[in-house]
Amino acid sequence: MVASAANDRWLSEIELPTIFAMMKDHGVAEILYKILPRNANSKNQVYLAPDMAQLGKLPSGEVTVHQSTSRKKGGVDGVFRAPIELYWLTSTGRAALAPDAKLIFYPQFPEVRFSGFLRGCTDAPSSLYVKERRGEEPDRVLFFGVGNGRKIFGITVPPEAPAATQIRGHRPQEPYGVMFIVPLQIVATGDGYLELMRALCRIHRKEWVVSTRLDRHGVFVPCNASNCNGNTLEALLGIRSNGFSQPDFLGWEVKARGVNNSERPGTNVITLFTPEPTSGFYVTDGVEAFVRRYGYPDTKGRAGRFNFGGRYLSDRSAHARTGLRLVIEGFDPIKKIYAPSGAIRMLDGNDREAMGWSFVKLMDHWKTKHARAVFVPSEQSNRLERRYRFGSKVILGMGAEFRLLLDAFAGGSVYYDPGIKIETDVSGRTTTKRRSQFRVSSKDLGALYVESRVVDACEEARS
Repeated sequence: MVASAANDRWLSEIELPTIFAMMKDHGVAEILYKILPRNANSKNQVYLAPDMAQLGKLPSGEVTVHQSTSRKKGGVDGVFRAPIELYWLTSTGRAALAPDAKLIFYPQFPEVRFSGFLRGCTDAPSSLYVKERRGEEPDRVLFFGVGNGRKIFGITVPPEAPAATQIRGHRPQEPYGVMFIVPLQIVATGDGYLELMRALCRIHRKEWVVSTRLDRHGVFVPCNASNCNGNTLEALLGIRSNGFSQPDFLGWEVKARGVNNSERPGTNVITLFTPEPTSGFYVTDGVEAFVRRYGYPDTKGRAGRFNFGGRYLSDRSAHARTGLRLVIEGFDPIKKIYAPSGAIRMLDGNDREAMGWSFVKLMDHWKTKHARAVFVPSEQSNRLERRYRFGSKVILGMGAEFRLLLDAFAGGSVYYDPGIKIETDVSGRTTTKRRSQFRVSSKDLGALYVESRVVDACEEARS
C-alpha cells in the first residue's frame, strides 16, 4: 500500500537536529546520508557503491545469488542480494519495518543498489520515491542511521526541508563512497579517521603492554594464546570480544600484524580472513575424514597427530604432501569480471573437489569488514609474561572491491594457508582443529584496495 503525499508532508518541515534526536532515540551511533539525483526512485533503485565490500557500515544478511533480467544490456545476468533490516522513522518517532529492503549488487556494471524499500511498509516515504510523484526530484536527502546492531533506520526528506538545507550547509563531511558520514555525540565528535589516528598514537606511546582482551562485559581479562596481538590491540581501543561481524572502530577494521621490530616493521604475512569451506569432501564428509584422506602425519613426529597444511596458490602444481591444487572458477583475470556462480576450489588428482568457497560466501566475509582497514605493526616479548608493543607506522587500505580480491588470488599474492589438524590421545579420543586462512604479504596489500598508503599515526593525529 502506497502512502499519500499528505502522510509525507511532515518531512518537508523537519529540522536536522530533530532527525539526529530521533535517530539517537533508536540507539543510532552514526548517520550516513546521500543527496539523491533524479534517477533515485523505487523503479530505478538507489545507487550506493560500486561494490558490496564498500558498504561495511550497512549491516546486511546473508548474500545470495539470483538470476535477473538486465535493464541495461538485456538478457539474464546473475546478481547478488543481501537483505537489510530497515526501519523507516515516522512523524511520531515510531520505527516501521520495510520487510523487503535489500542491497542488490550487479557485478556486470558494477554497482550496488538499494531496493525493495517501499514494498510491504505502509509508513515508508513513498511520495518521495514514486516516479509519478516526487521520485524524480533532485536534492532529496536519504539518511541511514546505523550502529544499533543489525538495524538500519531511515529518513528521506524533500529538497525544501530545513534538514536538507542544513545538511548541505554542513558539508564537507567525511565521505563514505557516494555517501557522507555524520558521527553522533554518543560515539565521537569530529572525524573518524582522526579519532582512529589519535587512538593508535596513544597506544603506540604506551610502549610495552600486557597481553589482554576485553570480554563481552567490557572487563579486561588475560589473553594467553600466541596470537593475542589482535585481541590486545582491540582491547586498548575499547573493542569487546564478540561475534558480531562489523568494522571495529568508527567504521575501520583494525588488524594487528606481527613483526620483529615495531619501529621498523618491514614486510610480513597477514591473515586476511578465515572462512570455512562451503562445498567439497570437507563439507560432505567432515573435517576428520578430510584430514585422514588428504592430510599427512605430523612432520615433527608427534604421535596421534595428522595435519593438513601447506601454501596453495592459484593454478600451481599440486602440493607434494596433500596432492591438492587451488583453482579459481568463474573469474576472467583479463577483463576483471566474475560470474556469481564462481568459486575457489581445491581439487585432487582426479579433479574431485576436496573443499571449496563460493564467490557468494567469500563476498559475504569480505564485504563486511574490509571497506576501510588499518594494519598496525605489533612486536611481541615473552619475558616473564607475554607483552606487545605497537608501532605508529600503519598501512591503510580504502575502497575494497571483490574483483580486486579475486585478481589477487589469480595473481598468487593472496593464497590459502590452512592450519587444520586432528589429534588422537592415548584413550583414542580424537579432537579436531579447523583453521582455513587466506593470507597475503604486507607488500601486496595495496592490490586489494582502490587506495592504500603507509602513514605515521602520530603525525596524522597532529595534522
